[in-house]
This record gives sequence, C-alpha cells and structure tokens, in this order.
Amino acid sequence: MNAKKRGRPSKQMLQIHGKDESNVKKRIPMTLDEIMGESLSVYTAQSSEEYRVQLIEMNMTDLQSHAYKIGLVPTEDRKVLTDRLVQEFIKWNSRYNVTAVKSEGINSIEDLDAHTKKILREGA
Repeated sequence: MNAKKRGRPSKQMLQIHGKDESNVKKRIPMTLDEIMGESLSVYTAQSSEEYRVQLIEMNMTDLQSHAYKIGLVPTEDRKVLTDRLVQEFIKWNSRYNVTAVKSEGINSIEDLDAHTKKILREGA
C-alpha cells in the first residue's frame, strides 16, 4: 500500500476514555488545603468504586506500599488487604464528603403545634 491509501490520523480526532461523567458527584473542598488546591491526601479517587478499581490495577508490591502509606499493616492476602484499604477509604471519605440535607418540615412558627410554641415562648 502506498502512503496515500493508508489511514492517517486526523487532527480532529479526540481520545475518549469511555466513562459516563454525567452523574459524577463533585466533591466539595472541606479543608483549607483543598480550597487552596494543595491536597495532602494519599487518595486520588472520589468514590469507593473508583478506588477499588485503582487497587485492582495495582500489583501486590504497590498495594502493600500504598497500605503502608495509609498506616495499615500490609498482609499477604490480596483480597483482605484490598477490603481493608477500601474500608479505610470509606472512613476517610465520610469525614470530608458532606451531603446537603434539605429539610421538608417546618418553614414558620405557625406550622408548630401549641406545646412547641409554648416552649419556645418561655425563653423570650
């Protein structure tokens, strides 16, 4: 085949990773370091599923080194170590990921019952 018939990559081609990012939850920065863009975290994932995929892609030496950085004693059993690392990630992630709770309840003092109104008036 000559050079004209072979397919040449177009300058318009984009590489796609194939992930659906339409429903990705954005993490709100909670610490001053995160607000300033200086994350000191050893975790690069945002969700436990994403973190588990990263752990599966690591070889055993990297996995044990990562466990040591987090503060866990590395074990020889890959499944146990991966499960413990995911549990530690969930604990760490729950401290920094805060979901907003919208209250559906009381909007004004008129919505309260008589007993609650009486208790609130005692302090005034």
